[in-house]
Amino acid sequence: HKRQCSFQSYGDHDRNKLNLLPVCSVCLGCFSHNDIYCNATHTWDKAHPTFAECHRTALYAKDGCLCCKWQKDKGCNEKHDTKHTCSGCGFAAHGAQCCPHAQ
Repeated sequence: HKRQCSFQSYGDHDRNKLNLLPVCSVCLGCFSHNDIYCNATHTWDKAHPTFAECHRTALYAKDGCLCCKWQKDKGCNEKHDTKHTCSGCGFAAHGAQCCPHAQ
């Protein structure tokens, strides 16, 4: 199933009520695993190569470090050096939780 969401669609509390697991920032799967240690080379459905990978609890794409907070439901409003880019597809309009490639 595909998620319909914006950065404000679910709060963490609402997500828990719906029993939804968060999307992994690497493989975009919604199954129980620690995305800090996810070393997948393709998305959960094997349809796309992964865009980002974790190194020492940070997310990296080919062009640099990605903002981990941006990948969450609420996004990030901070101005800093890490990129506000989706770790799933590289698009700047959403994070991993709202990626069209997510489970």
